[in-house]
Amino acid sequence: MGSGLAYQMARLPGLRLAAVCDVVLDRATAAAARAEVSAEPAASADDVSRLLTAGRTVVAPDAAWFARAPGIDVFVDATGEPEAAVRLALLAVARRTPLVTMTVEADATVGPLLAWLARGAGLVYTVGAGDEPSVLCEMVEFARAIGFEVVCAGKGKNNRLDRTATPESVAEEAAARGMSPRMLAAFVDGTKTMIEMTALANATGLLPDCPGMHGPRADLGDLLRTFVPEADGGILRRRGVVDYAIGDIAPGVFLVVATPGEPIRRDLAYLRMGEGPYYLLSRPYHLASLEVPLSVARAVLCDESTMIAAGPPHAECVAAAKRDLRAGDMLDGIGGGTVYGLIETAERAARAGAVPVGLLRGGRMRRDAARGTVLTREDVVLDDSLTIVHLRRLQDVMAQQGMF
Repeated sequence: MGSGLAYQMARLPGLRLAAVCDVVLDRATAAAARAEVSAEPAASADDVSRLLTAGRTVVAPDAAWFARAPGIDVFVDATGEPEAAVRLALLAVARRTPLVTMTVEADATVGPLLAWLARGAGLVYTVGAGDEPSVLCEMVEFARAIGFEVVCAGKGKNNRLDRTATPESVAEEAAARGMSPRMLAAFVDGTKTMIEMTALANATGLLPDCPGMHGPRADLGDLLRTFVPEADGGILRRRGVVDYAIGDIAPGVFLVVATPGEPIRRDLAYLRMGEGPYYLLSRPYHLASLEVPLSVARAVLCDESTMIAAGPPHAECVAAAKRDLRAGDMLDGIGGGTVYGLIETAERAARAGAVPVGLLRGGRMRRDAARGTVLTREDVVLDDSLTIVHLRRLQDVMAQQGMF
């Protein structure tokens, strides 16, 4: 997606691709070449500054080299790696540069803290437009702005659901689709959906109705019968939730909304929105990285975020054991073979001491846990070398002290 974004941004009026950075320099060079941009490799931070001052497009292996570089208006994170994403976010804060992230995994883990840091520095931090949570966030803002109550905000799940999926089990499919096996495993085991809806919950205040959400099989025509309160024949125990459906709504997103006013219901009936009391707003697509430049322009020109956590966490994406785990087992995090993610309310997650799945790569088991068990802080030892682990501890303290 980062490579495609580089190609697109090199062609959009008003934007200039100043640099492409990847820890594997050949990947950055290849992305610039596919974007048909003449780029020069940098060998140091001084090299980066010299080339940018000369108006050249740069490829480099180290984001830290851009800490004092001139001519950069905005950073775009397309790593998909939570640790890399938070380090880039801290770099952006330090140099007072807006950051647009496509790594929702980091936002779901420490998004409230990153938003707080950005506000304090007077800059924009935002999840990029185009992925399901940011598309839904804009739809929620629209619905609320015209007086609707959001009963449910949901997405269609693009892949089958198999909680036991591992990079090895999906390797053949990943190769055929040109994807990373870890990324595909995170899609198939449901973690990506859980993470996305956690980020949406934290931006909007909507909550999961139950651990892991319901995720029923439901096509477009079923949504108004399904994602409504139990009292009205649906599956929801409360109003104001996030959820997902497996069916033909994918790759789209939807809102189920309500309005108490009879005159508005008459207007909606006239507009062929149905008789109510619930109404469906849907968008049958999301264009992922193709929409990210909208957030880039909005951040720089308007000083506005597309999607950002509002206050302390409302939801968490906690980790559950993908198989029986034994004391001493190493944990490989999102998209690996040891854990998957489940959305939970922040209140219940805190009460249980549940560990966010975004913190577990490089950790190890302190004691045995059966498959399907939600892992707690008593079960695991986190990798203290990770920046995201320390940021999360700070976020937890700030949330407990009401600092958001």
